[in-house]
Amino acid sequence: MTKKAKYIGDNHPQVYGFEVGNVYLYRDFGRGVEVFFSKEGGSSLAMGYNMFNACFRDVEDKVFKKEDRLQHITFTGIDWKTDLNELSEIQEQYPYVEWGILISKNWKSNDNRYFNPTFLESIDSNLNLSAHMCGHIAREAVNGNLNPFLSWVNGYSYIFKRCQLNISRSQTNPEKFIYRGNYFGEVILQQKGVDNCDLFMKSMGDRRVSILLDASGGNGINTDIELLDVPAKVGYAGGINADNVAEKLTYLEENCKTPYWIDMEAGVRTNDWFDTNKVRQVLEICDQIINKQK
Repeated sequence: MTKKAKYIGDNHPQVYGFEVGNVYLYRDFGRGVEVFFSKEGGSSLAMGYNMFNACFRDVEDKVFKKEDRLQHITFTGIDWKTDLNELSEIQEQYPYVEWGILISKNWKSNDNRYFNPTFLESIDSNLNLSAHMCGHIAREAVNGNLNPFLSWVNGYSYIFKRCQLNISRSQTNPEKFIYRGNYFGEVILQQKGVDNCDLFMKSMGDRRVSILLDASGGNGINTDIELLDVPAKVGYAGGINADNVAEKLTYLEENCKTPYWIDMEAGVRTNDWFDTNKVRQVLEICDQIINKQK
């Protein structure tokens, strides 16, 4: 059978697919579903992950448009001193930027980077925000209990487009949260690395699950990028800053075959406060690389 890769996303940048004989196959990374269409009948049925993965690996041509692979550049740890109006200005210039809010039950006694929930009401809902659940809130969420998170956000869960569970040390399958997590368009599982991502591999076929590979855990430890070759969105973190982002992003642009993003935390802080000057410096470097790849 002749196999021909074909982009069939049209106006939906997160839908990718290919045709095999008389069937269209695609994966929607925004909704985390696998579907196949008969060209003749036009009907669709959900595919099992294993079947999709087998077909995906059997196609020789590249399915993903190179310019569509980078999905986000995430800056995690905005704090109560951060100028939210400036974040809006930056996002207008760099629409792929994402702002990560660290959510902790003990935000008062933790570092500055843990957000003060009383400031949620002042956040522009048009900002690209991701909720990063930590500690007790993350552990409860994994077990299907969203009450600590809902109490923390106090009615403002709708401002978050993605949710990240910082559960790299957990052994609990997060399926209860994944099935209940209708508050978010995407669920991110933070894992230590390619060799330590069992929870993600068990959950990859479910809903809107993606993974952040982060051995540093927000501590600014520079780690080598190891590509995770799966048909899912993969985030890469670990000591990324203005000094090394060009090297890391260039490597990903040249070698990553599926949608990805990069995330940084300590690398854009000064005296543990979120530093928008460092954010702008990183984005200027990234934008040059992105435009060069187009």
